[in-house]
Parts: sequence; structure tokens; C-alpha cells
Amino acid sequence: MGGALSGLKVLDLTMNLPGPYMTWLLAGLGAEVVKVENPAGGDYARALRGVGGRSPYFEAVNRNKKSLALDLKRPRGREVLLALLQHYDVLVEGFRPGVMQRLGLDYATLSALQPRLILVSISGYGQEGPYRLRAGHDINYLAQAGVLAMTGARDGQLALPGVQIADLAGGSLLALVGLLAAVVQRQATGRGQFVDASMFDGSISLATMVFAGLEAGMEDPRPAGMALNGAFPCYNLYKTADGLYMSLGALEPKFWVNFCQALGRQDLLGHQFGGPDKVAEVAGIFAGRTRDEWAGFWAGHDACCEPVLNLQEAAASRLTAARGMIRRDQEGRRQLASPLKLAASPPAPDQPAPALGQHSDEVLGAAGLSPKDIRELRDQGLLAG
Repeated sequence: MGGALSGLKVLDLTMNLPGPYMTWLLAGLGAEVVKVENPAGGDYARALRGVGGRSPYFEAVNRNKKSLALDLKRPRGREVLLALLQHYDVLVEGFRPGVMQRLGLDYATLSALQPRLILVSISGYGQEGPYRLRAGHDINYLAQAGVLAMTGARDGQLALPGVQIADLAGGSLLALVGLLAAVVQRQATGRGQFVDASMFDGSISLATMVFAGLEAGMEDPRPAGMALNGAFPCYNLYKTADGLYMSLGALEPKFWVNFCQALGRQDLLGHQFGGPDKVAEVAGIFAGRTRDEWAGFWAGHDACCEPVLNLQEAAASRLTAARGMIRRDQEGRRQLASPLKLAASPPAPDQPAPALGQHSDEVLGAAGLSPKDIRELRDQGLLAG
């Protein structure tokens, strides 16, 4: 049985992380994803080479895709893309707003030629608005969305998250939701639509509950100023005797009761939401044992207390193994697996990320171009692979 999205055909013009992660998820669900790249180097992430001259960053989010190396800066290259679109359902792009229009590839033009086409545009600040033409990266979108200002230590020192929240949660995942909604609606209407996915919009939407609390006068959105970022003893990070950390998430009263009783500290029962002095008191308790000693202790108590693992430890954990979150591709390399698990359509074995232009002839031939047409494109420098 094919994947849940078998039959969905996607042209992917994106680079780096937000778009490629989204289309990697699509490919893992069975969609045919063709990555359209500039023949002169392709996706920028290809240049971030490691051992063996290959880019682990590129390969991580471009598995299970095909590569077509086609020069879209030249009119003939764009003509070929327009011809290809007659055979595809979805086009995903991540250029700065205005670029697609300058190329003659804006939604109005494309939908007139292919009414069923869904165009997904992933950008930093959206297709409309005062910042639409600004360059940016994950750090900038989180900064503008108010997320960074509440991320850090009690002393007010801000911190960068270890993963790209705006790119992935604010961009990739919400763009994926928009795309799938458009696919469902197309089944009813027969027409595609334009999906405007802004990483700023996605990032500020992640603060929905915090904003509601702010409006109600219940939240102080600064580092360690809120219930879920370190203000209270019951929901915090605590350093252990070996300089590592434990995470405590005893937010519901029953878990706090279990926590206090397991420690024999009934005197703390009434201080679940205590101030800095009680946070310090609990910190003193955790400082008395190593992380692994605490991990063993709390494994026997239902108190939402878990060790803070580094990525190597997480990758080696029995939880990761049990959930099948690490797979080997057909070349034997370990990669993180798609987190999407559909019982009726399990994922096929991973195919390695493609070489630049590896599938150029195959993709163009399937769209009706003759070997002579393809040869001419290559002779004109419009095609690689």
C-alpha cells in the first residue's frame, strides 16, 4: 500500500530549512516531491559539507525527493516549469515576496494556466505588510514575535532556543497544515488556492495562551516570569550534583503532591506556586544527587520529573528506539525519522537525498519532453544532471 499522500505531486522551489522540512514530511507520507534547483550549485545547504564532502544538513531534510536542476532565471527555464506544472498539484516556494511575480510565476498567472494548482509561499513576514521585503532568519522572527523576550534565565539574560522554532513550528508545520487544508477543499471545489505562510505569524500564534494571560493580567512575559517558563517551583529546571539538569513539570496538584510525598517534604505541599525562595529551596534538594541518580529515583514516582538529555543521549535512549525515531537510509546512514505515524500507511524505507539534477531527464521525460528537447536544454546551460 502506498503512503497516505500517494498520487500528490509537488514541485519544491525552497532551500535551507523551512520549506525542505515541510516537503520532506510530504515525501514521507508518499507524495512525489521534485526539488527544483539552480544548476549552478542548487540548494544553499548543499554547500555545508561535512565528512566525505557531503552535506548532512541538506541530506537530513531532502530524503525521498527527486532533483531537477533547471535555471528559472532564464525565460526558457520558466517556460519549462510552466509546462511541468500541468502535471503537478502543488508548488512550494520560499523566495522573498515579489520574486515570483517578477518571474511571472505569481498565483494569478499560475492559476489561470492550472486552476487546480495549490501554491504555498513560505516567507518571514508574509506576502503583505510593512516588513514583507525584509530579510530575516529564525532569530529575527522570534524576536519580532515576542518569543525571545520571554526565553532565558531568571537574571534576565535571554537565550536562543536550540532548534529553529520559527522556521519549523511557525513555518514548516503551519504551512503543511495550510497545504493539506487546501488539498481537502480542492476535492470539494475542484480548484486550488494560494497559501500565505509567514514564519512571523506562526511564531506569534505559538504564544496564544501567553497572550490571553497577558490580556487578563495573569502573565508577566519575561524570562522566569510565567508559570511555564520558570516562575514557580513546580515547573522548572534544576541543576544536579554533577552539573547536569532535571526537568520538573508537576503542574497539576496531584503531581505536586506525589513530588512532595516522594521526597518526604510535606512542608512544601502548600508552595507549589511559591516565589523565588521556594524555587531556591527545591533547587537545593536537586543539588544533593546526580542527574542519573535522580532519574532512577523519579522513574518510580508519578511526578513528571525527567532528566535533561543532550541530543546524543536522546538518540541512544530506549524511548527513541521504541518509537522508531531513528532509521537508516539505503546507504546505511542514521537519520531521524518522520514523526508522523499513520497506522494504515507506514512509511517506506528512506531514499537518500538526491544529487543535484539527478532526476532531471526522468522528470522532464515524464512531462512529455523528448530526449532532443532535454538535450537542447542541457546544451543551452539551462539544465544540469
